[in-house]
Formats: sequence, structure tokens, C-alpha cells
Amino acid sequence: MRELGILVATLLMFVALSFATSKFLTTSNVLNVARQISLLAIVACGMTYLFIAGELDLSVGSTYAACAIVFGFLIATVKLPIPIALVLTIVVGALVGLINGTLTTKLGIPSFIVTLGMMSTMRGATLFGSGGWPIPVNDNSVWTNLLGGNILLARNQLSLIGTTLTVPANAVQVMVPMQVLWMVLVLAVGGGILAYSRYGYHAYATGGNKQAARLAGIDTDWVKIRAFILTGALVGLAAALLVAWLHTANPNTGLGFELDVIAAVIIGGTNLFGGAGSILGTIMGAAITGMISNGLVLLGASAYLEGIIKGIIIVGAVGLDITIQRRQR
Repeated sequence: MRELGILVATLLMFVALSFATSKFLTTSNVLNVARQISLLAIVACGMTYLFIAGELDLSVGSTYAACAIVFGFLIATVKLPIPIALVLTIVVGALVGLINGTLTTKLGIPSFIVTLGMMSTMRGATLFGSGGWPIPVNDNSVWTNLLGGNILLARNQLSLIGTTLTVPANAVQVMVPMQVLWMVLVLAVGGGILAYSRYGYHAYATGGNKQAARLAGIDTDWVKIRAFILTGALVGLAAALLVAWLHTANPNTGLGFELDVIAAVIIGGTNLFGGAGSILGTIMGAAITGMISNGLVLLGASAYLEGIIKGIIIVGAVGLDITIQRRQR
């Protein structure tokens, strides 16, 4: 029922914007919205696991910037091959998640406090390590384009960075961003694990009733730590995709990013207090946030309205969730 309501809201917003402006329902604009929400949705996938397990991570924006600088430094300065730099960047993000998870579960410090401190620490470390200057990444190799380029689906060929394959003659000509394909892969795998694996069941049980989960033999601490690690690793992946796309690593990346991620997860119907949620809902939550931003631009509305609208939607989503829980009791 949660997902059905979110789906209806997503479709209504899509239809409303399609009628409000003729520029919205075009192939280029739809793909542009998909590119905009792709990196957000990738990180929101990990945040969904955290919310379901009863935790949250406020440091994803600062870690996003730190991982971007790490990836840019490894490529531009150290001259490492991109696959190795990508793996190391993901590892850095995962290590940040491991620290957050360990401090939260083993020392009993609320994740809000732990990740708030990590947010400040990572932002300061990023600015200090980079000197506040962006790192240009002048790399146009196949690996860079596989992370941040496009796939051109033309009438008679499929091209990626000079590689051409024959496709059916009736194929539609579109330029598909690689970030969108990475998003689909991450969300498909993440959704499958959450819905069908033992770990997914343990995450729901841990967030729903931690004491009962422990009595059932579930290592709830390890469940939460793995959710933190997953979130950090996905932040590292998203940062690498961003740098490969923009060809620069900026230490100011990710300012306010954590709020957008949390908004997508909450709007997507994931319970703020744990135990309920889905990747499908998160996808639609990210789509709603993306359409809000895109729609305001196309309608020529003030950019300041974006924060107001998102804030109202977040409060409304949480209020609705609490109301549903009270009725269920």
C-alpha cells in the first residue's frame, strides 16, 4: 500500500508536469532527469538499508566529496589505472561506513551523533587535503566513459566511445547516460538482496524489533555495520561516477547531498524508525525529488521554492507514516 500511494503520486506529478510545460515530456529532458537522480538513487539505496535497520548516516555528503577527491587524486596525480582507482575509492567509502557502524553499535553512540561528527571530519579533511582546490581529471579513456559517458543508440548502430555494434534498423536514436545504467544495476541488485536474501530479512527484523531479533539469534550489530559499509561503498561508487562525468574532483561536492538522499528515502515510504521500506519506493522517491527540481526550472519558478516544497513533502510523508503506524496499533 505504501508503494502504491507513492506510485500514484509519482505518476500524478509526471502527468502534471507534462501538461504544465511541453519541454518536460521530451526524450532529452527525461534522460536529463534520470541522470540527475542516478547518483542520488545509488546512495539512497544504501541509506534505505540503514533506515530499515533503524539507523541513518548524515555523513554521506562529506564522504561523497572526500571520495571524489580520492578518485581524482589517484587518477590525475598517482596515475593509477581507473579500475584500481575505482576499487580503492569504494574501499575508502566502505571504511568510513565501517567506522560509523562500529562506533554506533559497539560504543552505543547514536548514529545521528556519530555521523554528524563524521560529516564535519570528512568535510574538513577533504578541504585540507585538497587545499580547497578542485583536481582536474583529463582522462578520456574507455574506462572513464564507461563510468561517466554515454551510450548512443542510433538507427543502425550502438556506439560507446568509438566502439560500434550493429543493432536493428528500427532502433530509436537516444543518448543514454552511463550513470543511469549504473543506477539500474545497483538498484536491481540492492532491491533483490533486500527482498529475497537472509540479510534483507535480518535488516527488517533488526529495525522492526531489535530485542526480538537478538532473541531469534540475529547479530543485530553486524547487520547494522554491514548497512553502514554498504552505504559508504555506494557513496564511493557514486563519487567516481561523478568525477568521470564532470572530469573534475571538487572538494565542495555534496553540500546538502545528505538531505536530498534522506528526502528520497523518506518520500519513498521507508519507515523513519526502521523495519519497513523498499528499494522500489526509494526509486520513486528519488524520481519525485528529481521532477520537483527539473519542473521548477522548466516553469521558470524561483530556485528557492525547491527547498520549501521538499521540506513540506518530507514532513507530510513522515506525518503520514506515523498516522499509518498508529492506526495499525
